Amino acid sequence: MEAQGERLLQDLVTQEKNLVAKVEDARKQASEIVSDAQEEARRILEEARGKAEALAKQEADRGAKEADAAREDIVHSARETVGRLEAQARAGKEDAVALVMERVLP
Repeated sequence: MEAQGERLLQDLVTQEKNLVAKVEDARKQASEIVSDAQEEARRILEEARGKAEALAKQEADRGAKEADAAREDIVHSARETVGRLEAQARAGKEDAVALVMERVLP
């Protein structure tokens, strides 16, 4: 009977050792999974940052081009307006000189 109790005790000790080894293996695997996941997350984040920076630069460049085009349109329109006003001023000047000459030299 004592031998049978000793054998049961040995079986329990063996099972406990097996379970402890399985738990340690599971912990090791979990640690590796977490480490791999952290590395993957870091890589994805780095890639996303790169894409975001490239997109931001692309949008800034596009905005600068649009601003340049708008500025050029405004400058062109202003020059045309100046040209028209100068022509009107010249025409008005001739009329004004004629009017003054009529009043001064009747």
